Amino acid sequence: MRRIHLFIFVLFFALSAKVSMAQQGTSEFQINYAPTLPLGEVTDFTGSFSFRGFSADYSYRIKKHFSVGFGTGVSTYYENVPGIASEQIVENGKIVTITGKRFNYTNSIPFLATGTYFLEPEGQIQPYLGLGIGGYYVMKWAELGMYSLRDNNFVFGLAPRAGVQMPLSYGVSMNLGAQYNATFGESPFSSLDFRVGLAWKF
Repeated sequence: MRRIHLFIFVLFFALSAKVSMAQQGTSEFQINYAPTLPLGEVTDFTGSFSFRGFSADYSYRIKKHFSVGFGTGVSTYYENVPGIASEQIVENGKIVTITGKRFNYTNSIPFLATGTYFLEPEGQIQPYLGLGIGGYYVMKWAELGMYSLRDNNFVFGLAPRAGVQMPLSYGVSMNLGAQYNATFGESPFSSLDFRVGLAWKF
């Protein structure tokens, strides 16, 4: 009987170690639908909540609880400015006033190195905290009549994130989370993304 108990204990320990090692050394690809809320100075130009956004991430589990990787995506904002707007521009060395219906647009594309810490990497609900560091290509432009006024910048930023993953089947999990984006410089960009998607482990 003792041998049977010992055998069961050793088998359980070996399987637990195997599961733990299986978590470490795995890759993950994640894609999310990401509606987004503009914040800060962005709201002065495009202040409406946007349902047009997605994100994609790749990560590698270097330890049971920790992974590193990179992420990108795109968020687009749009605002129909009420009334008729006027702007002064320089054309052929002369100051010209243009008048017409105005539409504002902001697009943001992040390029981030990421780190993620999983609090319960083997649970049915797997909460995590993460941080992205890198650059954002922010494109702002206004369409006024037949003219387009543009201001594009590549800026440094940070992106703290939090969420949960819930395994659906072997190697596939649902992801629910949020990410705050904050850039620094003369034209700061900030937003709050809400994420829902799938993660594949391989």
